[in-house]
Amino acid sequence: MAVADWIRVAILSLVWGGSFFFMEIMLQAMPPLTSVLGRLIVGLAGLVCLLKILGYPLKPLIQQWRPFALIGLINNAIPFSLISFGQTEITGSLASIINALTPIMTALVAHQLTIDERLSLNKVIGIGLGFFGVLVLFGPAAIDGGASVLGMTAGFSATVCYAFGSVYSKRLRDNPPMLNATGQVLYGSLWMLPIVVLIDRPWDLSVPGLDPWLAMIGIGLLSTTLAFFIYFRVLQSAGASNVVLVTFLVPLSASGLGIAFLDEQLALQHIIAYLLIVSGLTVIDGRIVAKVTKLRLKSHP
Repeated sequence: MAVADWIRVAILSLVWGGSFFFMEIMLQAMPPLTSVLGRLIVGLAGLVCLLKILGYPLKPLIQQWRPFALIGLINNAIPFSLISFGQTEITGSLASIINALTPIMTALVAHQLTIDERLSLNKVIGIGLGFFGVLVLFGPAAIDGGASVLGMTAGFSATVCYAFGSVYSKRLRDNPPMLNATGQVLYGSLWMLPIVVLIDRPWDLSVPGLDPWLAMIGIGLLSTTLAFFIYFRVLQSAGASNVVLVTFLVPLSASGLGIAFLDEQLALQHIIAYLLIVSGLTVIDGRIVAKVTKLRLKSHP
């Protein structure tokens, strides 16, 4: 992978990891659903501007409203809401570690719903390691009880939504990627708008201070608009196999920001769970396993 792609991966991990940090700040002054709607609206404004700059037509956003509405629901509105609610009970650092399970859940869902992504031995082992990491996370909390179990369950449920969304998104593969990104954010916003109006009644909320507004701009323009743009650049230049590197790094970025600016702490079980999940992702990816096997064959002719 070229140096420029490594830089893009590092930036992408930082802005995606920053989404958990920004959400923590927003939740100090806004309800979870309002925070999600704010993220989507700001992100949508940035994406529409980017589409116009890149010269893409906006008409397909209306013409293909059915698939965009579904992907906006299962890939934006529902998982964003689950993560936001989860972060009212757990830290953004822990939420980011749970979110790293997304590729593992995607491999499991893809096996059930597709014919070209069946489970291999590597994937089975990787999924097993990932779920062992889940047990490490949930076990002590389940024994002790408390709200953290509910928060972690919400975060884990979001990874299931992302998995189904990832599989369904293949139906839109003929579209320009940035158009798909804009479509799901547009319809995710439309799903959230009536829900926020009915439940949160934003006009009754107190006006947040400056920090939550800045966090909303950050999560919308950096963690949504810029993140999608960089993601598809890496996908185009380095391939899908290298995008998985971002998944390894996002929890490090989110935890680093949380520890540095929000006084968050990671327990030993969280670190162990993260290492198990990363190990599972590494096995599913298969490249390191293949290299180790190749080296062993060379050393034992």
